[in-house]
Amino acid sequence: MFSRLFLLFAMVPLAELWLLMELAKRTNWLTTIAVVLTTGLVGISLVRWQGINTWREIQRQLASGKSPSRSIVSGVLILVAGALLLTPGLITDTLGFLLLIPPVRYAVAVYLQSRFVTSVSSKFRSSVWVNSQTPDFTNDDDAGLDPSQRPSVRVVEPDRPAINDGE
Repeated sequence: MFSRLFLLFAMVPLAELWLLMELAKRTNWLTTIAVVLTTGLVGISLVRWQGINTWREIQRQLASGKSPSRSIVSGVLILVAGALLLTPGLITDTLGFLLLIPPVRYAVAVYLQSRFVTSVSSKFRSSVWVNSQTPDFTNDDDAGLDPSQRPSVRVVEPDRPAINDGE
């Protein structure tokens, strides 16, 4: 983990500096500064526009009763794109602009979600046991049991007082 952070915080700025110096050698310093400022300004305006659209989409989904999870992940990736675009450099600007392209952002979100699910499930696999192999939440082991011998589930709603059974 430390080596990855070292690469991120030490090597990326060095690579950015080298690329900016190469651009300045091939063109001039004025062009290099103009490129850095232009990508920052254009990038931030795109981030603002896409962020507002994503916020509206989240509100629309909440109003219609749908889960806005995909839109929230998209909003977080737009925020990351904004941070990358504010950082001067060609590599970070390229990554930031790539995250502003919706199909690329969707692919990154799917990848991050699968990584997260695999990571969490591998850590908690031994702690969680799912006992429902059929769609109606019955198990073949429970099929011959009388309903009073099956495990019972009680749903408690947070805004209603609990009902005490037998008391």
